[in-house]
Amino acid sequence: MNSPECKLAVVFPVYNGEKTLKESLQCIADQDYRDFRAYIIENKSTDGSRAIAEEFCAKDPRFEIYNCEDHLGMMENFMRAFAVGAEKGQYFCLRACDDLSSLDYLSKLLNALENDADKLLAAGSTERIWPDHTEFLKPSEATVNFHENLKKGKVAKTLYFPAEWFYGVIRSKGGAEIFLRRWPEQGTPWCAASYTVAEIVMLGKVVWVDGPIYKFVIGSGSEDRYMEKTLSRKIAMRWKYAKGCSSVIDRLPPVSLLTTLRLFRLCWRDAGRKTRYRIRRHFTRNNLGERIKKY
Repeated sequence: MNSPECKLAVVFPVYNGEKTLKESLQCIADQDYRDFRAYIIENKSTDGSRAIAEEFCAKDPRFEIYNCEDHLGMMENFMRAFAVGAEKGQYFCLRACDDLSSLDYLSKLLNALENDADKLLAAGSTERIWPDHTEFLKPSEATVNFHENLKKGKVAKTLYFPAEWFYGVIRSKGGAEIFLRRWPEQGTPWCAASYTVAEIVMLGKVVWVDGPIYKFVIGSGSEDRYMEKTLSRKIAMRWKYAKGCSSVIDRLPPVSLLTTLRLFRLCWRDAGRKTRYRIRRHFTRNNLGERIKKY
């Protein structure tokens, strides 16, 4: 692998994001950390996204468009973004074309990784913006200290962390390999985001920074497009998620058989929440017409 071109690469996988792209690009341009490079991966949009990107790049030389020869599906396009980020930067950060953050987001998370060479991912708090309300999310204490508690034989009842940690700052060496390996194993974007981060959390390779905020706008409709429809497929995907997370146990500190069983139970429970494939929810949604909130 060639030497990175910059310390921090911010990568925008973009497809038909003309309504929000300019604001999202401007949010990165206004960050108090100035020495970054931003790569806009324009995925053959059919709206005005490319024109917006070109205009922005013309006025800010830190931004450039990454030319794509073919249109890829959303999951494949993120794989391309991981590869570009890891190649271009010593650290990299993904950014959806409709998401924002506090202006200290890059500086605080990058500083946290530079101060702890053992960590692969730095993440802050999450603000989920719904059409009618806003949620402010922080991780549980059990999640932040999961690895250290496990050394003492303690297993958390839940492994709660916002899936938006996926959009934190990632160390290319070590972190990119996990993202590239785990991302394709799940078939839906919200499952893959949590599933990818879960390994880093369980290994104790994430540092949470209180202060910077990632602002995630709800409304992509990805559940309606990608969610499995049959109960058998939902159970199969939940099992796949749980099994994939439990495979990390082999790289955790040695624990007793009882603790191993508790870890697998944790993974199964976490899989239900993170995939949203729960038996009760399946029948509620199908028989009563309850609409699951868009992720």
